[in-house]
Amino acid sequence: MEKKKLILRVSVMCLALGMGVSAWAEQKQPAKSIPAKILPIAVEVTSVERLNAIAAKPPFQATDVLVFRVNFKLSNPNKALAKVDDLYFEAKVEDGTRDKTIVIAESMPSGVIPAGGEMMWSATSPFLYGGVRASFMLRGVGGEEGVKGASQKIEELWIDLGADKKAFFIDGNITTSLPDFPKLGGVREQFKTEFTIPKL
Repeated sequence: MEKKKLILRVSVMCLALGMGVSAWAEQKQPAKSIPAKILPIAVEVTSVERLNAIAAKPPFQATDVLVFRVNFKLSNPNKALAKVDDLYFEAKVEDGTRDKTIVIAESMPSGVIPAGGEMMWSATSPFLYGGVRASFMLRGVGGEEGVKGASQKIEELWIDLGADKKAFFIDGNITTSLPDFPKLGGVREQFKTEFTIPKL
């Protein structure tokens, strides 16, 4: 009987001691400090690539394609996990109009970047000759020469793209949030840059 009482006392003491240590450890855990504000994820275009060759010479077909890839580096300047809630961009080239021609437009799915970390993201898309032709006709890119003028402009643009002679004007936006601090909401930023595919 005495032995059972002794075991019970020791068990109660161990339990009390464990609870005390646990409570002390919880008190010692540093509370997550709430950032004063969200710093937007930095977006850098690291390269633009053409992934296939252009047809040897005109006339080009409506089904001809050039495939381009835009590569990004995303950096998180926050001291907390950051989430890319959305990233959308358009890469355009000069076509003689104010609007320019969109060669590639893509959205990135949501993703997270560790505190102070980086991630790479690439967007790839085919650019269809027939699509450019339709766009030029609708927008009146040929000017007073109409269809003939538009056809000439399309061919010039296609040859320049196939020879990597065009600068890409990249325009987009990104929203940053901190999943550990949802009350801070999100920050939306725009980014713009220009990139020319280097000659080999």
